[in-house]
Amino acid sequence: MDFLKLVRSIEEFLYEAMTWLLFYPRTLWRCVRNPDWIIAYTDKELGESPGEQFTDLMSPPLFLIISIVIAHGLELALGQRLPATTSPLVSQIAASEQNLLIFRALMFSVFPLVMAAGLLHTRGTPIDRETLRSPFFLQCYLAAPFAVAASSAAALLRAHGATLHILGGMLLALAVTWFVVVQTRWLYRQLEVGWWRAFGLALRYLLLALLLVALLAVAVATA
Repeated sequence: MDFLKLVRSIEEFLYEAMTWLLFYPRTLWRCVRNPDWIIAYTDKELGESPGEQFTDLMSPPLFLIISIVIAHGLELALGQRLPATTSPLVSQIAASEQNLLIFRALMFSVFPLVMAAGLLHTRGTPIDRETLRSPFFLQCYLAAPFAVAASSAAALLRAHGATLHILGGMLLALAVTWFVVVQTRWLYRQLEVGWWRAFGLALRYLLLALLLVALLAVAVATA
């Protein structure tokens, strides 16, 4: 019986992993090409029963995690490695790819968390597990393309060669611009405020997320 359960578990995992080959590029294309559609789609899917949610696209947290794995793979393809460090905690994180990917997933999850909490705070809505769920899931969708582009840009900027540095700078500028524009449109519709107010809030929350990520990185590096 245990062997049959193992075989079935492997079978389910294999099927799930193969569906990612179809659903990941589809989800990425929808997020990049039509963020407004993905916003409406997330709201609709979260209204369904748990077993019927996100059946035709990847679920938001999984999409973000796979995006971080892909971004890490691109960095490895460019020959990027973490610099030598004397921090025991950083050494432990870098000791295995699994630890490093978990750490990076936590770092990039700060962006969805800050954006979702920022929306609720500006609305005056109490922040709890229920109210945070919908905007956080949506923000996982929006943060995934940003994570891939920003990580790839950082890898290009660390690589040798002026051409790669130029490409990295252009890609980073494009990623930040896309992310701010998408967040501005989202806040404009959700809060029913003016465009400049929505733009200011988008920049504020992005800078806050970057500050938290930087503080976490410093805390880990000095631990």
